[in-house]
Amino acid sequence: MPFDPFDRPVPGESLTQPMQDDAIYKPPQVNNLDEAFFNTVETIEDSESLFSDLLGMIDAGVDLESIANVVTFGSFSKGVYSPDIAMQLTPLLMIWMYVKAHENNIEIDDINIMNFPKNKSKGNMSSDDIVALMKRKNPEKFKKQQKEAAVTELDDFLKQVQGGVSQEEQVAPSSSEPMSFMEMQPNSLENV
Repeated sequence: MPFDPFDRPVPGESLTQPMQDDAIYKPPQVNNLDEAFFNTVETIEDSESLFSDLLGMIDAGVDLESIANVVTFGSFSKGVYSPDIAMQLTPLLMIWMYVKAHENNIEIDDINIMNFPKNKSKGNMSSDDIVALMKRKNPEKFKKQQKEAAVTELDDFLKQVQGGVSQEEQVAPSSSEPMSFMEMQPNSLENV
């Protein structure tokens, strides 16, 4: 069967269709924060394997915030409760998990509350951490700074190589724009 490029929905067609049977289109099953909390905790504690997996993840270093977000988002997407209940439920689940982890002999120092690198959330970021963050979050600025650093290193190297050469004898102009490597060669090489 040949490919038909026109065999697809018209843009906006989904907005004119009747609502689906997805849980998101139905009212939530639970509208009360207390009821949502106790139902969630009961579901976790009733399943021995789920509860032991939860404790294992906490002991392995998975932060409580991430676990709580996964639990609340999963329940929200299944239509158990609304997004506002999910947002209010997250800190309550974090506190409950902290208490349960402590009760099950997980060291307090081993329990990660939020998704922060150790000793980095207190203003102690090193320059290497900032560079790694910039490389991931703002690659254009990272590339620009890498290029500027390379030009500066090359200029410093050339100054060291030239040693006692005076400013008049230097060919490289003092412009802020980076030059190619060939433009930086001294004119004295032309006579060779």
